[in-house]
Amino acid sequence: MRTVTLGAGMAFWGDSVQPAIDMVERADIDYLCCDHLAELTMSILQKQKDRNPDHGYTRDILDLIRGVLPQARAKGIRIVSNAGGANPEACGRRVAELCREMGYPETRVAVVTGDDIADRIDDLLADGIDFRNIDTGAPVQDVRDRLTHAAVYTGSEGIIEAIGAGADIVICGRVTDIALYLGPLIHEFGWRMDDWDTLGMATVVAHAIECGGQATGGLYDGDWAGMPSLETMGYPIAEVAEDGTAVLTKTPGTGGRVDIGTVSEQLVYEILDPTTYLTADVTADFSQVTLEEVGPDRVRIFGATGRARPDTLKATMGYRAGWIGEAQFTYTWPHACEKARRGIEFLRRRLDRADFQAQDTIVEYLGWNSSWGALQVPPPHSEDVLEVVVRFAARCADAEDARKVFTQSVPLYNNGPAGVSGIGTRPPIKELYGLWPALVPREVITQRVSFVNAPEGEAAGREIS
Repeated sequence: MRTVTLGAGMAFWGDSVQPAIDMVERADIDYLCCDHLAELTMSILQKQKDRNPDHGYTRDILDLIRGVLPQARAKGIRIVSNAGGANPEACGRRVAELCREMGYPETRVAVVTGDDIADRIDDLLADGIDFRNIDTGAPVQDVRDRLTHAAVYTGSEGIIEAIGAGADIVICGRVTDIALYLGPLIHEFGWRMDDWDTLGMATVVAHAIECGGQATGGLYDGDWAGMPSLETMGYPIAEVAEDGTAVLTKTPGTGGRVDIGTVSEQLVYEILDPTTYLTADVTADFSQVTLEEVGPDRVRIFGATGRARPDTLKATMGYRAGWIGEAQFTYTWPHACEKARRGIEFLRRRLDRADFQAQDTIVEYLGWNSSWGALQVPPPHSEDVLEVVVRFAARCADAEDARKVFTQSVPLYNNGPAGVSGIGTRPPIKELYGLWPALVPREVITQRVSFVNAPEGEAAGREIS
């Protein structure tokens, strides 16, 4: 049975490019699929684009291309990436320019757009699409004047079109993570777009490798202490058959491990209902998935099915949600815990005198309860504790209020309890961005594929409903 081999090159913006370079050099893959995006990433990229219209994409794609292009071109490996983020056109132009600089002007770079609906919000509202928050039910009018961007998770259609038209590198905006893998498979095998069981199976395979090192031993909660060579971990590879089933492996000669345990942990990551995993291309059912070890670092995956894709697509919008101000300080033995509590009391009283306004505040004792959140672990109290690090943070509507948090903590150095250290220099206040998830009818979203012809920089494109 024919197979198509997909390699997971990157899992997030800022991920190391070395696993992708190792994979292209050592493994026999057909496609290098690279995921750079998360919800917060899109907010950051939009902010960068607002400052500079040539920015707004994840610039680690350039490091990736520099590292893999010679071998990828020599081996005929195609690259599919959503590094375009908030500005896929600018990303495509820069990637094509880099290909020319590296001596590969014939490289065909395609750009897939259509996910950005920021300039259509009011028109879509007028057409009756209410963009209610799918978590809270609140109307988008609550944040309309603070929206910064709006992107729809689109499917694989544009990627299929781009590859079919001869693209060597496909740059996308906010397509789904799954689409980066489904697109090449649908093109290669000619699957029907309503072959739900096959698409469902392939979606499970894509999910198993999309998070890079999480499938090869990263963050593994099983035998984590015995995981070999995490610092040289290889990323996962899927050898996919025509029926969507696959054998999962990793780059030869690298660290980490592929076994039923590592793959299982990745499979249950972020899927909610395993019988109804919603994507833009298919609704996948993970409930009957079977894993079988077929060799060292080789796991066969089969048994998934699928149903019709949803009638709606998910839109994630970002909005300005205020500012965060924070202060952190350390108290030492003796009476470290008592001093830390008195330091927080000192800060709160000074903030009250400064007419401080906050929407929410939090006190964390680092190394004790800062990871436990809603469980509300009480602060430390033992007098045997040698040191206590305490953090106070506040979410404020106004930047000036956020600045007061650190300003009012500085007098602790001279005026608070003895044994304080670690206040440090003034930290920058941080603007907060909120996420507004909503649904839009599929039929109002149209993808567009355009080509950046590396030699001349000419572009041609077509729309895909």
